[in-house]
Parts: sequence; C-alpha cells; structure tokens
Amino acid sequence: MTATRLDPAVAAPPRTRPALIALLALFAVTTVHHLYGGLALDSPNRLLVPVLVALPVAAAVTALVIFRRTGRRAAVRTYATIALALAVLLGIVHSAYSHVYKDVVFLTGAPAELYVLLNPDEHFPPDDVFFELTGVVELGAAIAVAVTAIRLLRSSSGRRTGGGRSAAGALE
Repeated sequence: MTATRLDPAVAAPPRTRPALIALLALFAVTTVHHLYGGLALDSPNRLLVPVLVALPVAAAVTALVIFRRTGRRAAVRTYATIALALAVLLGIVHSAYSHVYKDVVFLTGAPAELYVLLNPDEHFPPDDVFFELTGVVELGAAIAVAVTAIRLLRSSSGRRTGGGRSAAGALE
C-alpha cells in the first residue's frame, strides 16, 4: 500500500496555541500591572481593569476553542477582532502612551508638559520602576497578540467556511 500525500493546505489545521499563549500573557501582564498599580500607588480604579479585561479575554478564548473544534471561520474572525482590539487598547492606548512615551519624555529630560498636557491625571515623573516596567512589557505582549492573531487569521483563510467542515476538519 502506498502512502498518499495530502496537500499541505488541508493536512493540518492552523495552530491556535501561539495565539492563546500570547493572549493569556497579555492578560497576565495587564493583571499584574494594574493590581500592583492599584495597591502600590493607592489607585483603586486600576483594580477594576483586570476584571474588565477578563470579559473580552474569555470571549476570545471561547472563540478560539470553537474555531479549534469546528473550524468555523466566524469563530477565528471573532477571536481576531477581540484580540486585535485588546492589542490596540492595551498596547497602543495604554502601554505605548502611558508608559513608553511617558518614560521616554522623562528619561530624555524633555519638559513634563509634553506628557502631562495629554494626561494630567497620571503621575509624572514616573516613580515606580516595577510599575513602569510592567507597563512597557504590556506593549510587547500586545504586539505578540496582534502578530499571532493576524497569522492565525491568514492561515485559516480558504481552509473552511462558516458552517461546514473541510477535509482538514475531518482529520482533526
């Protein structure tokens, strides 16, 4: 009996593990950062962030599990939409501005007005190394989420449609 070679496009489903790991890493860093900030900086509003972020993370993980089990394109699109929204909000809006930009302004000796003008309620100058480092690491985790979500979305295109299972789905 001769072995038949399957087309690589249907031989294996897209890998979801990197996307899951990146998303959970972003959630973990965000949680540590905001819980620490809430307690160490006496800022109770920060303590709510992990709870608020948990909801879209749970929805994204659910969509990823559904995609892995069924191959439904709508599930991977849902995952990617949520993951990319989190990457933008936590990575660009929060980390890049509230930490990376603030730290660059401070470390370069630029006038505080360059930062405080846009965010007058935030503490400046930065005064807690752990808080600032975890805030900067959040950007790296957000970039990983964006990259893995886009890769997963691209690798899943053309494999399966919204409701049916393809040959790849039959092999799972």
